[in-house]
Amino acid sequence: MGAHLRDKFPGSSAVARQLRDRIGEVAESDAPILIEGERGTGREWVARLLHTLGPRKSARFVRVDPDDDEPTRQVDGELARANGGTLLVKEVAHVGRGPQRRLVRAIRRAPVARREPSGEVHDVRLIAATCVDLERAVADELFDAELFDRLRATRIVLPPLRERPDDVPVLVEYFARIEARELGLERPSFAARALDKLVAYSWPGNISELRSVVRRLCLRARSRALEVSDVEAVLPPVVERVPAEQLSFEEMVRAKIHALLVRMEGYPLEDLYEEVISRVERPLIELVLERTSNNQVRAAEMLGMNRNTLRKKIAERHVSLESKAAGRSGATVAGAAPGSSEAHLKKDK
Repeated sequence: MGAHLRDKFPGSSAVARQLRDRIGEVAESDAPILIEGERGTGREWVARLLHTLGPRKSARFVRVDPDDDEPTRQVDGELARANGGTLLVKEVAHVGRGPQRRLVRAIRRAPVARREPSGEVHDVRLIAATCVDLERAVADELFDAELFDRLRATRIVLPPLRERPDDVPVLVEYFARIEARELGLERPSFAARALDKLVAYSWPGNISELRSVVRRLCLRARSRALEVSDVEAVLPPVVERVPAEQLSFEEMVRAKIHALLVRMEGYPLEDLYEEVISRVERPLIELVLERTSNNQVRAAEMLGMNRNTLRKKIAERHVSLESKAAGRSGATVAGAAPGSSEAHLKKDK
């Protein structure tokens, strides 16, 4: 299986070798699997590998993406289609609570409720993928605790491509062979400086972005070696860095937001305003609370808001009240005694 996995999941880094070992370990199992990683890190790629290497390889591999419309209908219908095979649920955190419970029942091998009672048992191997912290989602009561417990027993964590640059040349060659064949072209060669340029890029879109770039390079090559100028023509421009001390506060904020938008290019953006405001508000409130030794009245005055508004934002933004200042003053959380369960609950949120 080792040689086969090297062909199907290439990479020369220690991380790639560890991932191949992990895939080989769990492929023969029939247990549900949780694949964690940023978008574009190859979660579906790994899921399909697990299916083809496992005992259900002759049955169907069915994919559900709850980011598409009507996730409830999709989960119900695809459970039936995947019977005897493998069901991949991409972005499982975006599945509603009802479908989450149906996935739990499918894992238990219990009948899934349908409009026309058939008594059919949906026998599937569930593979769930996520780019969010499911443990946090469970704590916030946004994800089913039992489903998380059953999934996390077998986990595969895919690191972003920027953390394993040694794999970039291998992946470039791998995708160049695939894309050239699909396009009916000769596989291009890469000048050393062109490969160096690809290795140095940060790959915010991870492996998916790399494959897209390689496809565009194959179209440019036309039976010639690819040079650094070809790579520069297809890679997104990298904003020149300016030392932080030379930036005003507003410029630093603009730079951060610009970097976020560049990294998210090609992905659906929702609630961007709320996301940015949340990331600015949380450290601001934490720092002001630390400066006032967690005195919420004084902190509210500094922030120009009333105490009830501050308390609401502390809860909404999951503001940490643990600090050296808080430890010295023995300050409490929203009036709870330092050792009380209420204090711990609010700190843990």
